[in-house]
Formats: sequence, structure tokens, C-alpha cells
Amino acid sequence: MFNNSNYEIDSLSESKQADFRKYVLKTFGTMALGLLITAISAVLFLRTDLVFYVFRFRWFPLILIVAQIAVVSSFSIRLFKSSVKTVQAMFFFYSVLTGFNFALLGLAYTGTDISLAFFLTCAYFGSLVAIGYTTKMDFSKIAPIMFTGLLILIVFNIIALFTDMQGMEMLICSVGLLLFTGITAYDAQKMKRNYIQFEDDDYMLQRLSLYSALDLYLDFINIFIYILRIVGDRD
Repeated sequence: MFNNSNYEIDSLSESKQADFRKYVLKTFGTMALGLLITAISAVLFLRTDLVFYVFRFRWFPLILIVAQIAVVSSFSIRLFKSSVKTVQAMFFFYSVLTGFNFALLGLAYTGTDISLAFFLTCAYFGSLVAIGYTTKMDFSKIAPIMFTGLLILIVFNIIALFTDMQGMEMLICSVGLLLFTGITAYDAQKMKRNYIQFEDDDYMLQRLSLYSALDLYLDFINIFIYILRIVGDRD
């Protein structure tokens, strides 16, 4: 049973446990590199004034969202069909696209607000990963509820691009943060489950590591944005 996954990890041989630790470090290393690429891209887009030119077009935010969804969809489709390097490139390309959104955050919020939100996100995200990694609760049982709520939240965020929903800002952010609290713990637990299931299949583990890295990257990004919207004061 999945809720006994802690026991299964502990029951592995010492060499397998060492391999699992390497797998986890590799996954989080890829995620961290994606975040670094996003941060660097955001700074470059902001300092070169590129962000001012592209966002003059009213429909660009929607185009950017569609492009990001397309890359993630393509990532999922090509995950087990393309080479590892190709899938990595898609992940890092998505990180660059996200940098456009983060460039806007540099215009809307102060550096102090962004720094505070980042450190709060690191602490919160780390706690959720630890919970997902150590708990015996099976988060997959509530996954359908969480992802249904996520789809509804995405629709609300798209509507918010073109309408004034400032009165619901705090509610949307609170719901979003609550959803990604559960999703992050679920994704951390899923990373361990995937390793246990395919521990002897290097082909699968290489790709599942990238898959988990993208999942956790998206979790971190969304938690950061919701925390920033809650604690930050827009210029």
C-alpha cells in the first residue's frame, strides 16, 4: 500500500537508499536551476526594458499563458518519447517564459516585498516537502478535489486578467495558497512513490526526476506568487 511508503524506503538496501538520496538531490537540483533561470530571465527582461515592449500588447498576457500551457503539455507528451536533454530543454524554456511574468512582479512590488515573499516561500515550501516525504497519510485520496479546485482557480485568474476583481484578491490568494499546500505535499509524496515503483529502471527514473522537478517548480512558483500577493504592497 502507498501509505506504507516510508517503510518501503527504510527497507531498501543501503546502496538503494543512497541512490534514492541522489535521485532526490538531482530532482531538487533541476528544480532549483529552473528557478534560477526564471530569476535571471526576469532581471534581464526588466533591465533591458523588453518587458515594456511586449506587454504593450493587451493580449500578450493571455498569449503567454497559452504558450506556457502548450510547453507543459508538450513536456508531458514528449517525456517518455524524446531524449532526456530534449525534455530538460523544454523545462528550461518554460522557466524562461515564466521569467516574463516575474519581470512584471519587479514592476509591481518592491525588492523588500519580493525578498520577504521568497524567504517565506522557501520556509513554507520546505515544510510541505518534509511533510509529504515523511507522513503516512495518502494525499492521492484527495488529489481529485485539489486539482478540480486548481482548474477553477485557473479560470478565475484568467478572468481576473480582463476584469476588476480586486475585492476578491485576498480570497483568491488564500484559496490558491491552500490548494498548493496540499498539492506540494502530494507532489513530494509522489516523487518518493515513483522512485519506489521504478527503482531499478534508470530510463524511467531519469524522466520521472524531470517530471517531479517540473511539478515542484510549479508548486514553488505558485506559492511564491500567492504569498507575495498577500504580504506585498503593489506600486
